[in-house]
Amino acid sequence: MDIIPLFIFSIALTATNIFYNFFGRNYGLDAPSSRKKHKNKIPQIGGIVFGPLFLTLGYFFNLLPDWYIFCGLATIFLGTVDDNKSINWKIKLFFQFIICSYLAFTFWGDVTHINFYISTFKITPVILTLFFFIWFVGIYNSVNLLDGLDGLAGGFMFLLCLGLGLSNNGIFSSSNLLMSYILLGFLILNQRQAKLFMGDAGSLLLGFHIAVLPLLFLVNHKSSILDMTPFILASSFLIADTIRIFLTRIISKKNPMNADTIHFHHLILQNSGSYLFSIGSIYLISMISIVGALLSFSNMISINIMFFHLALI
Repeated sequence: MDIIPLFIFSIALTATNIFYNFFGRNYGLDAPSSRKKHKNKIPQIGGIVFGPLFLTLGYFFNLLPDWYIFCGLATIFLGTVDDNKSINWKIKLFFQFIICSYLAFTFWGDVTHINFYISTFKITPVILTLFFFIWFVGIYNSVNLLDGLDGLAGGFMFLLCLGLGLSNNGIFSSSNLLMSYILLGFLILNQRQAKLFMGDAGSLLLGFHIAVLPLLFLVNHKSSILDMTPFILASSFLIADTIRIFLTRIISKKNPMNADTIHFHHLILQNSGSYLFSIGSIYLISMISIVGALLSFSNMISINIMFFHLALI
């Protein structure tokens, strides 16, 4: 068992290198622009390597339920098409609605209560579906918004998955450790100066992974209580930055779905001029949030911590 992490990392790194060498010059090339920092065309190939690899190994080790694999494949397909054809955001939102509806149907009636910080509420399937749709769509797209600097989104997800993998929660922890090992193989080629990007195929899958973490945790514990607290804590940065971006665009009378350079990582880089300080700041914030999430698995969050965290977001 001790060699499995190194073995999986080796598989991920080898597969990434093979795909890069065979398809790196032609597939989904991301051209430089005014809002992008790279100077040459970079292949958006990472997601179509680590995504299917994670689903395949997750199935092989019996770590992922069927609904996750099915929705994961649909997500990778959606992202792959977008990497090559630039799908309109309305079409992407429609497919996300279908995936979310499928999940709602899969868990319909299985969840009777939802846990939010210090409180547990009884909830109907309809209200739960509405709540989960808001959470799902926001988080599903949040990693894509974060993917603006070399190694940032992949590094954030590596820290998050590694942290949750150390939570001692059975299959839930093992699946997150698997993701962290695979992402490490991708990060070797995604660090500055990046040879490849994860593309929408990768960022949407990682967003999907975070969005369904509460469901994976629910399945692992065979519970009827959907515990959101650890995952809200772990996703603090994504939640705060996504809400800020959308509100800023709306206040500025811009389409909230159009890309720009007002992301938190862009602002830090513009003001500090340091790539390492930019990603290091976000890594630090993320690590603090992840530690809070780990503590919440075994300790009840006090009302003071709850208000402090909500105010911070």
